[in-house]
Amino acid sequence: MFWDSGSDVNTRADDRRGEVIHIADRGRPAPDPDVGPSSAGDQPVFRSQRGDPDAPHLRNGSTSRATPLEKAQKKVAASYTVDGGTDSGYREKMTGPLNIYTQHFGLSARPFTLVPDPDFLFWSAAHRRAYTMLEYGTLTGSPITLITGEVGAGKTTLLHKFLAGLGEGVKVGLISNAHGSRGELLRWVLMALDQPAERDATYVDLFDAFQKYLISEYATGNRVILIFDEAQNLSVETLEELRMFTNINSNKDELLQLVLVGQPELRDTIHRPELRQFAQRIAASFHLSAMDQETVTAYIGHRLRVAGAGRNLFTEAACHLIHEQTGGVPRLVNQLCDLSMVYAFTKNQKTVTLTTVEEVLADGTFFAAGSRPDLGSDI
Repeated sequence: MFWDSGSDVNTRADDRRGEVIHIADRGRPAPDPDVGPSSAGDQPVFRSQRGDPDAPHLRNGSTSRATPLEKAQKKVAASYTVDGGTDSGYREKMTGPLNIYTQHFGLSARPFTLVPDPDFLFWSAAHRRAYTMLEYGTLTGSPITLITGEVGAGKTTLLHKFLAGLGEGVKVGLISNAHGSRGELLRWVLMALDQPAERDATYVDLFDAFQKYLISEYATGNRVILIFDEAQNLSVETLEELRMFTNINSNKDELLQLVLVGQPELRDTIHRPELRQFAQRIAASFHLSAMDQETVTAYIGHRLRVAGAGRNLFTEAACHLIHEQTGGVPRLVNQLCDLSMVYAFTKNQKTVTLTTVEEVLADGTFFAAGSRPDLGSDI
């Protein structure tokens, strides 16, 4: 993907996988870091099963309880009726931008989706430091900037926010899951920068074209940054080739900067003896650790507020259990919170309580229950 900092909307494309990921609009304001769930005393109010259409009922001669998703579908279907019949647009509304529970909780959007969205970026202390390192590395001309974190730690969301905030005069090539031989990497790089890479061109031809591009951009006052997402997949040979790219310079100025974003094992690879020269070129580095209990509570409150919540929808006890079961990984927190809100919706509860989360866990709906990632350390 080629990113021109002067454009408003860009996309990243993985040609091999046919995957296009939309990246956030440039210039969005940073979210308010103040957060806030504080109430902890709400308890769930369960309706009596007597006369409750969602109570356990007979199916094929056996007693079975409708799943929360089935209940949610029935409930939403009932709310979309026209003249006693089901609205023909029900399916579209069910799969539309508004989730099944947003109206129930008075929200304008789903607060806990798995799609990276800079609008919902929570500025924890760790994310602020990681963002500062990204800015520091690029503004000071660091040859290589390294950001790592567990799966779901918020690296991609942070990266999108960084891209959206780039000023004029920066050309960015964004590459995800790059792999292959020596010549293939250079083709990936040229395509990411929107430069031609002829199939029958030799490695020397490709490298010459790449070097001329860097010199041309430098002459016009532009900086060139190559960003590798999921960089833990890069081999030792590929990393060494990237280091050689950073040797292209003009006197004291670097013509190319690299940003590597990946999982913790990327650090293990870089610490190998044969990559000591690569490691020495890393001038800015940070590891995103998992969130602690207090931060998870603040994170949940922040996302709810961005989605339009006018009050606290999760009790403190519920937040504590969510932290315990997710290990403080943002993606897992989102999954468990989303499921818990669906369960609360099916019970006509306006608050997600400890009992609500316990029911999700007891039903086995949240497959990542008990995940405890290596919290790592800030480097």
